[in-house]
Amino acid sequence: MTAGGFNDTPPDMTLTDAALTTPIFPTLSGWLDTRLAGLDALVFDIDGVLLVNGGPARGSRHLLARLRREKIPFFLLTNDGDHSTEEKARMLRSAHLEIHAREIVSCADGLLTLAAEKSFSSAPFFIMGNLGTPCYAETAGLAITRDLSKMDHCQGIIVGERGYDWESAINGAVNFFIRNPHAPMIVPNPDEYYPGTSGRICIGAGGVARFMVHILNTYGIELTPIYLGKPFAPIFQLTHSRLESEYGRTIPRNRVLLTGDYLRSDIRGALNFGYRSALVLTGVTTREMVDCSPVKPELIFETL
Repeated sequence: MTAGGFNDTPPDMTLTDAALTTPIFPTLSGWLDTRLAGLDALVFDIDGVLLVNGGPARGSRHLLARLRREKIPFFLLTNDGDHSTEEKARMLRSAHLEIHAREIVSCADGLLTLAAEKSFSSAPFFIMGNLGTPCYAETAGLAITRDLSKMDHCQGIIVGERGYDWESAINGAVNFFIRNPHAPMIVPNPDEYYPGTSGRICIGAGGVARFMVHILNTYGIELTPIYLGKPFAPIFQLTHSRLESEYGRTIPRNRVLLTGDYLRSDIRGALNFGYRSALVLTGVTTREMVDCSPVKPELIFETL
C-alpha cells in the first residue's frame, strides 16, 4: 500500500480484515492530513453529510474552513430539488456553514441542460410538488402549471417534492401518461427516500416516480423517466464542469473524492462517473447496510 492511496489499512485492522471489509476511519479530516496530495478536489453531498438533523455535522465547519484556507477545490451536490441553490445556501448558513449558492449543484439544475438539448414545445409542463424558489423549471425557460385541470394541455410532467395532494396528482399523472405514453416524465431527484429528522425518512420524488411507472407497467404502458440527479450522469457532468470552470483548470475524475451517505445514489454515482468514493455514517446508511450491498465505497468514515 502506498502513502496517499485509497486502500490504506486503518491501524487497528489486519490485512486479512482489510481484504474482507471496506476500511473504516474515524474522521475524513484526520484521513486528509496525510492524503491530500493524492486529491485535486472534493465533492460533498449535503443532507446526512454536512447537515445532520438540520444542524451542522460534527467537524463540518472545521473541514470547510480548512478547505478554504488551503485553497482546496470543492463543490456540493444534492438531490434536493425542493429548494433552489439560493435557498439551500441560506439553510447551510443558518447552520453556521459558510456556503455560497454558486458552490452548490442541485439535481434540478439539470433542467437547464435538458431544456437546451431537447426540442421541447412551448406547451407547459405540469409540476408535481415543489421545485425550488425560484422554480428550477422556470429558470430553465420552461412554461409550467400546477393546475390539474390543465394537465391535458401539458407536454410532460416534472416530479418535484412535497407540498401537494399526492392522490389527486398521482391519479392525474398516471391517466395523463395512459393518454400520452410518449410524453416525458422528468424526475430531478431519483431518490426513493431522504433523511428526515429524529431518524425518520421521507419519501422522495424517485419513489413517487417509480410507483407511477410500476402502475403504468401493469397497465401495459412502458415509461422510462428522465432522471437528472445522483446516481445518474447529468448531475455529475454538471458538477465537474462547474468545478473545473470555477477553479480554471482540468481536474482528473480519479483525483476527486466524493463523500456521501447514500449507497444507491452517492456511492454508485461516484463509481459510475469515475470519482473516488467515501461513505460517512451520519446519514441514511449503516455499516450493516454496506455489508449487505453490492455497491461498496472505497472508504468509510464515522464522521467528517
